[in-house]
Amino acid sequence: MNERSSSSATTPNWVEWALERPGRSHFVEANGAQLHFLSWNFEHTERPTLLFVHGFRGHAHWWDFTAPFFADDYRVIALDLSGMGDSAHREQYQPSTLAHDIIAIAELLGPSPVIAIGHSYGGSRVLRACAERPELFQRLIIIDSYVVFEGEPPPREPPKIRGDREYPDLPSAVARFRLLPTQPDAMECLVTHIAKHSLRRSETGLRWKFDANLPPGGARETDGGQMLSRVIRPVDYVCGERSVVVSRERADRVVQALPDVCGPIVIPDGHHHLMFDQPIALISTLRALLAQPRPVKA
Repeated sequence: MNERSSSSATTPNWVEWALERPGRSHFVEANGAQLHFLSWNFEHTERPTLLFVHGFRGHAHWWDFTAPFFADDYRVIALDLSGMGDSAHREQYQPSTLAHDIIAIAELLGPSPVIAIGHSYGGSRVLRACAERPELFQRLIIIDSYVVFEGEPPPREPPKIRGDREYPDLPSAVARFRLLPTQPDAMECLVTHIAKHSLRRSETGLRWKFDANLPPGGARETDGGQMLSRVIRPVDYVCGERSVVVSRERADRVVQALPDVCGPIVIPDGHHHLMFDQPIALISTLRALLAQPRPVKA
């Protein structure tokens, strides 16, 4: 993505509508750390719960322009995984750590199991969480998530990002924000909104919120096939037609390894960060999937 100024491009009406309905901020002690999440209709415990999980180095605000479209029918939650967003940083991160964040929040949101929607690295953490604690989940929707199978090398990760870099003001910080991997056609107003929520203020300037000590690409297990075989809840697997993270061959392999799955559901002309280049298509796809019951197979 090219450098940008802090002024965003023209904002469509649907984006303005969504951002006028911000989530409510919550902090809880869970999985041995302070975790942060946003909620829409948190008090409506009688409704089914949607739990949105962001990707690597992301945060709950990545769903600000998606979550409000589901708030009429669901209790909606968007989680900050530890080390990212406004959740606490940790001394170390194991492959199970962030999956256990999701488990802890799903337990807190009970007693009914949640519908979890995870993007990228967050989707693989959702799969891991469900493999370990399937009773906490009703169904999963996984969006362009890479899984490492037994005997194969991990994916090549982008260079380590300096999380300690400081910027004097918001415009200069926002101008340096990048999606990783980079992609064309991302809506400028959406990326600018995310960039602004990716920063925290220090005594002398602004810094990125994510923990600079996060493992590059996130801590991943290497037994993906075994993990997927233990995901016994229904899964819908969504991917972008032009994703540079998940090839069609990778998507097919993930789907073939899951016991109860629909997909891959390919969004035409979509890249990895579907919420930025195909947001309406993504919202419509999620709505269509949620409208179809997915009972657990006996």
